[in-house]
Amino acid sequence: MRNIIISVTVFLAMITAIFFSIGYLNRISSNLQILNDDLEKYISEEKWDKAYKTSMDFTNQWEKHSKVIKLFVNHQEIDNIEMELWKLPQYIKEKSKDEALASVHVLKFLLKHISSLEKVNIQNIF
Repeated sequence: MRNIIISVTVFLAMITAIFFSIGYLNRISSNLQILNDDLEKYISEEKWDKAYKTSMDFTNQWEKHSKVIKLFVNHQEIDNIEMELWKLPQYIKEKSKDEALASVHVLKFLLKHISSLEKVNIQNIF
């Protein structure tokens, strides 16, 4: 009987942790998407100073939260985002609009992809 209680407790703790981690990931992804949308707008309007500041804010937010995200997200996805974050400020410094916009769109795709990979649905369970 004691083994059943321990098993059920561990199972419930695991389910609770999963839902909290998914909520955390969705909240962080949403915040980063907002920064990414602002960044896209600034680059399109060629407001390079604001774009650079926003790219640095994005990078700082990512570095702040990536340590926790790395616990439950595929590391290849994390590496892809970090590679784009290294390139983006340089594109903005050089005022390369096409490269900067391409990098912003890659970041947008990767953030959405991470969120979709972690959603609870039949496809992700099996």
